[in-house]
Amino acid sequence: MSADVMTGEDAVPGDEPPHKRARHRAWLAYAALSAALLACYAAADGHRLAQAVVFALANLAAVLAILIGIRLHRPARRAPWYLLAAGQAAYLLGNLHWYVAAAVADRPPVFPSPAVEAFLLSYLLNTLALLQLIRARRARGDWSALLDALIVTIAFTAVNFTVVVAPMLNTTELAPKAQLLAGVYPFLDMIFLVLAARLFFGAQDARGSLTALAAWAAVLLLADMAYGLQQVQGTESEADAPFYGYLLSYLFVGVAALQPGMRDLTTRRERAHAAGRVRLAALALCGLAVPALVIDSVRHAELVEPIVLACASALMFLLLMLRVGDLLAKAVSTGRREQARLQQFLEAVPIGVSVRTADTGEPVYANQVAGRILGYDPGEVASPEELPDAYISGTGEPYTPERLPLVQARQGRTASVDDLEVEVDGRRRRLKVVATPIRDGDTISYIVVAISDITTERRMAEELRRLSSVDELTGVDNRRGFLLAARTELTRAQSARRPAVLLFIDLDGLKAINDTYGHSAGDDAIRTTARLLRANTRRHDVLGRIGGDEFCVLLTEASTAADAGLWARRLREQVDRHNDSAGQPYRLAVTVGVSVFDHDSSATLEELIDHADAAMYQARELDDRQGPKGPVRIHGLPRVTHERRRSGC
Repeated sequence: MSADVMTGEDAVPGDEPPHKRARHRAWLAYAALSAALLACYAAADGHRLAQAVVFALANLAAVLAILIGIRLHRPARRAPWYLLAAGQAAYLLGNLHWYVAAAVADRPPVFPSPAVEAFLLSYLLNTLALLQLIRARRARGDWSALLDALIVTIAFTAVNFTVVVAPMLNTTELAPKAQLLAGVYPFLDMIFLVLAARLFFGAQDARGSLTALAAWAAVLLLADMAYGLQQVQGTESEADAPFYGYLLSYLFVGVAALQPGMRDLTTRRERAHAAGRVRLAALALCGLAVPALVIDSVRHAELVEPIVLACASALMFLLLMLRVGDLLAKAVSTGRREQARLQQFLEAVPIGVSVRTADTGEPVYANQVAGRILGYDPGEVASPEELPDAYISGTGEPYTPERLPLVQARQGRTASVDDLEVEVDGRRRRLKVVATPIRDGDTISYIVVAISDITTERRMAEELRRLSSVDELTGVDNRRGFLLAARTELTRAQSARRPAVLLFIDLDGLKAINDTYGHSAGDDAIRTTARLLRANTRRHDVLGRIGGDEFCVLLTEASTAADAGLWARRLREQVDRHNDSAGQPYRLAVTVGVSVFDHDSSATLEELIDHADAAMYQARELDDRQGPKGPVRIHGLPRVTHERRRSGC
């Protein structure tokens, strides 16, 4: 946003007191008054004295408007505005002598006269005011606005010199003093134009008070040029067009002082910026204006003008080259700033970022996070084939370059992996790597690789999975955990075409233990049973508590009911030793049902559990008829059936 746009406090809220609303709208009242004076001046055409009085009143109104604006808005720096008021006052003195006094005496204006010195003083004061405004606002180290102002000024001055100054100086009717004064005016115009253009060009989006100041300077300079041209042509008259230009200048300078934005005009710093297309086109036209004038003067066989214009053309060329250099320097500086800003963004993100060329895979950029994650600087690795210490997750197998997302992204598709591990300080880190191709049209130019350390996340996920699938009382798999692990093992058994044995174990007499000795004793009995079962299983067997007093074991290295019998004998020995040594008031006993999974069978895990459950009940019924034979009773059905004695898992 421009530094010259009025802030929220400069707006006119609907709930402000009347006197504050009047302060914000004072410039509208002044504009209406100036328009009325302009209409009166036009209506008094042919009445010289009336026009002179209206002209002086408009000049006086500008002086008062500036002083009132200072009083109303209290700008941070008042000196520039007081200088503008003094400049308008000096102009008023000159007009009273030049225009009003001559009209009262019914005589033409005299040149030179004291009025000319007053006009020159007015230009000097206005120039100082503009200089102070520029010094308060300018961005240090930025010369763009000044170069633009000089280019425009040289073009304007060259035209003014050719059209007005040279013919005036060649006039023999003027005395030496008059010629000197006539030559000083264009010089002051040039200085004034440089400063006015510099002030206006320094704003990115000029509005409000600054726009009014620019309009004041523009119409004042154009009116001066038109007045000088009329003098050269001998058609000057107090009521001609230049005087309407002077009246407009009074209007704009008063509006600039009464605008609420004048308060902050000197406190808002300019910002360095590059020129837009419109300004560059205007500067190019200014650059062409001087050579065109040189050609025209040579064509008319002028003597002095070609020399002056050639010097102006050389100076214009130098300024244009400086401006081009300034634009290039700004472009380079902007590119570097954007690159540095982008690097700051990439360094701030919590993931590693590496950029490589698509054709060779050579490193272009890598942030520090990538180095911390990988344990080395990826910017020093010339190609993906040289990546050190990359392994497939959970194994010692090296991660082949063909599997890397970078290699796949070079083929034009976004790729990601999360099974890559690197070794950093002797410890493995699990990584997620995403590679994205960056295209320039149809060509892949770069590959952006994002690297994140997911070691902690994976560990937490595994822990959550373990907690959700482990029985809190016994530490073995719960129903969910057993089903997941058993299904996986059965799938492997079927793929390898080997059978497996599923055991359904029921802890006998748990209700009696709870009723007689309390639930803590019952919990201890369940924990002891789980411990004994775990001690009797091997690494690849699957053990789980699937109910209150029910356990399941999937024997992955057993294939027949006879193998289950060997397992039961070992369990019987362990239970006997426990009952003899534990000193508890009750004795542990379990009943086991067996079902065999054949790889040619289409039975599901639930059917295997139901089958083993049925076998367990048969073992208990046999024991009830034949009498107990020990702490472990086992029974197996010859094959899996689809009968269900009670609901499965």
